[in-house]
Amino acid sequence: MKSSEKNHTIDVVFVLAVACAFAASILMVLMLGVNIYGSIQSTSNAEFNERVCLSYVSAKVHSNDYDGAVKVGTFEDSSALFLDQDIDGVTYTTIIYVYDGWLRELFSEEGIDLPPEAGTPILEVDSLRFSAVKANLLSVEYSDLRGARGKVFINLRSGGGDIT
Repeated sequence: MKSSEKNHTIDVVFVLAVACAFAASILMVLMLGVNIYGSIQSTSNAEFNERVCLSYVSAKVHSNDYDGAVKVGTFEDSSALFLDQDIDGVTYTTIIYVYDGWLRELFSEEGIDLPPEAGTPILEVDSLRFSAVKANLLSVEYSDLRGARGKVFINLRSGGGDIT
């Protein structure tokens, strides 16, 4: 009976070894999947931020595309976009700029000076640069905190709406 017990012990050890090898391979596959998922998620977030930032600025420019309403300048030593609009005879300005690592929007009556921290934080970014390429063409360059960059050109459709 000793040989039968030996065979039975060898069978149990073999089954346990196969089960451990199977469990180890499952664990390795799961760890690989977690790393791949994290990488995809990180890339997806960076691309999402770029698309949202540039789309947000484009939508704001197009919604304020009036003759002379779009201006490029600086706000607290940062490149800024100034969008003017007339509401009930009063001119209001929306300023889009980057301050303290955030894309911000500041809406106020024209001529009222507010500090840059008063703007509403929209999205975390490293920098945003506005420039007038031609009379009706605005360039927006984006850089996020990871160093990813993007650029978009926005054509003003308003009659004679030169960017100043």
